[in-house]
Order: sequence, then C-alpha cells, then structure tokens
Amino acid sequence: MEVIILPFVKVNGVQLYYEEKGPDFGEPLVFLNGIFMSTASWRLMVPYFEKSYHVVLHDFRGQWNSEKPEGPYSLHQHAYDLEGLLKHLNLDKVHIVGTSYGGEVGLCFALEFPERVKSLTVISSVSEIRPHLKYTALRWLNAAKTHDPEIFVCEWIGDVYSEEFLQKHQEHFRERLVQLYQAFDYNAAIRLLESFLELETSPLTPRLKQLSAPTLVVAAEKDLVKPLEYSHIIAHTVPQAQFHIIPNAGHAVVIEKPKETSAVILGFLASLDTTLD
Repeated sequence: MEVIILPFVKVNGVQLYYEEKGPDFGEPLVFLNGIFMSTASWRLMVPYFEKSYHVVLHDFRGQWNSEKPEGPYSLHQHAYDLEGLLKHLNLDKVHIVGTSYGGEVGLCFALEFPERVKSLTVISSVSEIRPHLKYTALRWLNAAKTHDPEIFVCEWIGDVYSEEFLQKHQEHFRERLVQLYQAFDYNAAIRLLESFLELETSPLTPRLKQLSAPTLVVAAEKDLVKPLEYSHIIAHTVPQAQFHIIPNAGHAVVIEKPKETSAVILGFLASLDTTLD
C-alpha cells in the first residue's frame, strides 16, 4: 500500500498543512480559505489557475489538516502564519485570493506585509461587523458548541448557499455535508468564529486607505451572510479598487460559480500585466 505523506511546515509553533500546484516558474498565487473551508474547497477553481500560476493553498491553524492549538486565534495571527509559510517556500511577492474569512485574512496580510503583495482579491468579505452579521456568527458559534454535525450544518447551510443552488443540489447535499462534518474539530471552529467576531470591536475599515496593492473586490449578488453593502465599503475605501458582482450566487460563490468567479479574477490579473507593460 502506498503511504501518502502530507506536506506540513512548522510556522510560529504550529504545523500548517499546505499544497502547491502548477508550474514553479508561474507567478505565485495564494488561495485563502473561508472559515469552515479546507484546501479541497478550491478544487473547482484551481484548474483555471494552475496552468499559468504557481498555486499555493493551506489550511489556517484550526482548520482541517493543520494543527489546532488551544488558545485564541486572530486574523492577524493567520497573516503572520502565511508570511512564515511564504518564507518556507521562498516566495517573495504573491497574488492573494481570499474568500470570506480568507479575504479578511488577506486584508490583514496586505496591511502587515504590503511589500509581499502583488495583488489582492477579496471575495464575499467584510472589513467590519454590523449587528445582523454579528448575530449570524453567534448562531453558528452556538451550533458549533453542540458538536452535532446535523445541527451545525443545518444552522448555516441556508445562509451560505443561494436558494437556486440548494434547489439544484438538494438531493443528498445536506447529508453529504453532515457526513463531512463528522470529522470536524468543533472547538477549533469556535475559536475561528471568535477570531472573526473581533472585527466588531477592531474593524479594518479605518485602515483600508493604507492599502497600496491593486485590489479586486468580488461580491455575490444573493449573499445573505455578508451582503453587498460590506463589499461596497471595501471597494469604496481601498484606493482604486475594482469591484465586480457575480449574479445569482450566494455567499459560497467560489463553489456555486467557480467558472464565473475565476474568469473575473483572471481578467483582473491579466489587466495588471497590461498595466505593467
């Protein structure tokens, strides 16, 4: 039987799981996971990028294959973990593509390490938390505290996916998710949600004008978790940010509309090459 050795690197005292795809000579592009995502969650989008880009994926501390230490997590801590991973891989400047929680980590990374960012794409993300979003996150947190995958999945599935997507995939979709989240670390999920909720008292919005990297903000038209107004805030505050809405998509737009989302990002990256020329 073949033994598969997963790639890990110890960063800031934590073992991080990571993957590399595509040619070594391609420009490095890093995908950053949503809060309950894993590297596998990008499988529908990676094929559009791996032919030309050196794609890097990793699970944040507390996620799936990475180590799940005790104690609080933070978005800025994830940013410093990413910087350590890039050092390990000998990557200097990278394109960042983050969705939801990963987009917020991307914003933190671009603020902390601007010299390492060629471009920044934030998808279905926020720079602050208003009451409705706060209570949505608290609902998810309370569901995680039950350690019951059925309760947990049913709490957020209707928030994350659009009605159209759920209608199309309703047969066995919930059951497959419940099965997947049997192996989930709910204590780590609680710490990740608490990390996200820090944006209520420590918003990133006041700092967004400091961002200097070319930035693309992608929103999902039917996002119930982080509605369009949050993407508008980021797009209107980051200097010269580009803004695009993916129609008929819910919060999990990278899963619902991978082709359309990838096309928008690839067009943005191609425009940067033209600008540089």
